[in-house]
Amino acid sequence: MLGRLARWLRIMGFDVEYAASSLSDTEIIEKCKSHDLFLLTRDKELHSRYLPSMYFTSQDHREQIRQFLSTFTVDKNLVFTRCTECNHPLENRDTADLKGNIPEGVRERFSTVLYCSKCGKFYWEGDHYDKIVQFLRGLGIEI
Repeated sequence: MLGRLARWLRIMGFDVEYAASSLSDTEIIEKCKSHDLFLLTRDKELHSRYLPSMYFTSQDHREQIRQFLSTFTVDKNLVFTRCTECNHPLENRDTADLKGNIPEGVRERFSTVLYCSKCGKFYWEGDHYDKIVQFLRGLGIEI
């Protein structure tokens, strides 16, 4: 229910796990307790059962981000350091070594890209990068 928020928080450098829909509320709480996790939820009952949590009423991810940022601070050194898909820390890779793995135009424009060694996804400053930066700056996050 907060998948879009999870992706944006990962872009901002937060270590964010997303609970599988197959998990019960009790299993989610037990996982949070055993790993000392802070819970983000739109489930009011779940929030009341686990107090290190934040309850979101809005369905709008922009409002959710604003609410989150009213409590937590972004470390600008961590922005763009996590995979938006799987949350794994990203690594720098030389594009010269990636022939066939990324588009040729990317290899020509960039000497390095970011790579997720867990899921194999590559990231670079493509067309959407400026929009992401503009959105984050609109939230008061300097990059």
